[in-house]
Amino acid sequence: MAANKTMKSYIHHITLTVKNAKKSLAFYRKVLPDWKVVEKRGWGYLTPPNKDFLLDLSQPRDYKIDNNKFDRNRIGLDHFAFQVGSMSELKGVEENLRDKGVAMETGGITDDYGNMAIFCLIHIYYTFIRS
Repeated sequence: MAANKTMKSYIHHITLTVKNAKKSLAFYRKVLPDWKVVEKRGWGYLTPPNKDFLLDLSQPRDYKIDNNKFDRNRIGLDHFAFQVGSMSELKGVEENLRDKGVAMETGGITDDYGNMAIFCLIHIYYTFIRS
């Protein structure tokens, strides 16, 4: 029997693809002065005080987009993510998505820079952050 198949009631993060992450972070630093800003090479993120949320800003990756389908390199919304509390919950979400016929980018759970995630082709994903 799969674990909890329900989604959390909050969004963990939103990722926007921007032309220039440095300039975009400077803008958000001005308009959201209480938010913590973390700047990396080619990307960065902001977090509001006392909240488990990230606004992630990243520059396009370095390859050509062949047609008009969704691609993370396009300027605009890349994805948004819901966080679950355990790997068991993530497996339950994966089973639920599969039961509903939702297309998953890699066919299911995948390693996303050390965190386990499910990327859906409807531009959302679920993630389990390893502690």
